[in-house]
Amino acid sequence: MELEKMDPKPAQSGGAMSDSYTDDLGMRRHTDWKAVTMAGFVTFLAAVENTVVGMSEWPYMKTIDPQATSQFFGLVSSVSKCGHAVFAVAFAYWSYRAQSTKMPLIVGRIIAFVSCCIYLCVELLPEGRRYLMLFCYFLFGIASSSSTVLRGYIAAVSTTEDRARAYSSIVVANMLSVVIGPICQLAFSGMSYPGYVMVEGFLKFHIYSAPIWIASMTNFVSIAIIVYGLKDIHRDRNREKEDEMFNIEAIKEKIRVVMSMDLAWSLIILCWVEKIVANLSIVTLQSVMSPLVMISFGWDGQTTVKILASCMGFVGILSIGVATAFIFCRLGNVVSPRVSFLIAVLVSVVMYVLSYPYEMTSHKIHKYNETTGVGCNPNEYTWCDSAYATWPIVFLPVICIVMGVGVPTSMISLDTIYSKVLGNIDQSMMQGAIVVAEDLILILGPLYAARQPEPPRCGSASCLRAFGVHGIASISEWRVGAPPAMTRAADRYPAVRLLERCHQYATRHGMRCARRPLRYKRTVKAKCICFLQVNVQL
Repeated sequence: MELEKMDPKPAQSGGAMSDSYTDDLGMRRHTDWKAVTMAGFVTFLAAVENTVVGMSEWPYMKTIDPQATSQFFGLVSSVSKCGHAVFAVAFAYWSYRAQSTKMPLIVGRIIAFVSCCIYLCVELLPEGRRYLMLFCYFLFGIASSSSTVLRGYIAAVSTTEDRARAYSSIVVANMLSVVIGPICQLAFSGMSYPGYVMVEGFLKFHIYSAPIWIASMTNFVSIAIIVYGLKDIHRDRNREKEDEMFNIEAIKEKIRVVMSMDLAWSLIILCWVEKIVANLSIVTLQSVMSPLVMISFGWDGQTTVKILASCMGFVGILSIGVATAFIFCRLGNVVSPRVSFLIAVLVSVVMYVLSYPYEMTSHKIHKYNETTGVGCNPNEYTWCDSAYATWPIVFLPVICIVMGVGVPTSMISLDTIYSKVLGNIDQSMMQGAIVVAEDLILILGPLYAARQPEPPRCGSASCLRAFGVHGIASISEWRVGAPPAMTRAADRYPAVRLLERCHQYATRHGMRCARRPLRYKRTVKAKCICFLQVNVQL
């Protein structure tokens, strides 16, 4: 192989070469595992706060404001997600421009503490309490978005070879919060509403507010860890290049470069659709679960919190088991991600089959109780007199298995498939595109789920899942339709990888690159001529 000498100037101006140079520098330093651990603790405390608050939001809202409807609850969830999506970008931009991770995190924790204080005082309002709760959840969404800067922080304090292990701290922190959060809620499940009056006419301590007290205290612990455990990473940067990076023309140029790449766009769009469908099902379950069980089974708020907290803890344990199988048992190497994703989707389809209110496994919807405000209100839903609901002993275990096994398996597998479909390119922009699709469904999904529901039976969500099965069948054949050099030869022949890097660099910088057909046998014969003072002959 002959490699002509390159002019260093183009390499310095190009993103690909400068990125690889940065990665080489990252390999020479050491990972700051103390900083990674501290970042994991901050992520865990923020996630626990969100989990604890989310466990009792609908039962508490319905208890203190009987005028609240499931449609309004969907609006609350949507507003919270919208605040998270918008301010995640704002916090990330602030962190990047100020070269500081600490300040955005501290501000986020202060906002979380303020929202907890307002939440504890919501009963001071004589009426319209649901609107103040909506504002509280909007603040909670903003506060939780500040934790997204920790992803960039972990990348800065870890080497390239340790990056996957470092990011696992965030995954573990979120999974542990799914277990610890319900435990905190169950610890106060015996404390019925209205509980103990701490300040007459002002503060109460009961099953709904007790976890919020704990959540508010965790913010002080988080701030202490942020101040004393984390350190800001300062880098030498070119301010002119930063300004160019955030203007419209630069964004258009990045989009043009991505569109000019030889990518399997049909498969990429299919992955986006599958991501939207999968998240729509998850958001639907999360949004309607509390109202559904209170309407179908006639449970009061305290019973709902107890049972759903227990279910959520079980889901967390199952999720940790799935993650352990992928991380330590290398399940992703044993089972193809296409196969594991197909199995996960089929598990979700089975959920709709098993949870259908058959005659032998269902009962009449619980009648409305005007005193407690539970059951199916015929003034809200026209189907209360004719609808059936599956017995909770059948319904809840099925939901737990799907949420604890099917959902994490599908997410891990789909992310793996998407990364392989993109191939050996700079995936930052394309990964950002699928995150945008996910955020959109997190915002719009609760509004869709909280519309006046049909009787609890196999409805439109199962139709979307059926479409997902059809789509995954296409993904299972992506090896046939994808370019061979991206799926097989590039992994087996270093020469082909070098050839593709040459082609991608030329495409990224708008250069002409002529490629001859590749033949993959025992020897590789290929030629790539990139007219940027590079001549690679294989």
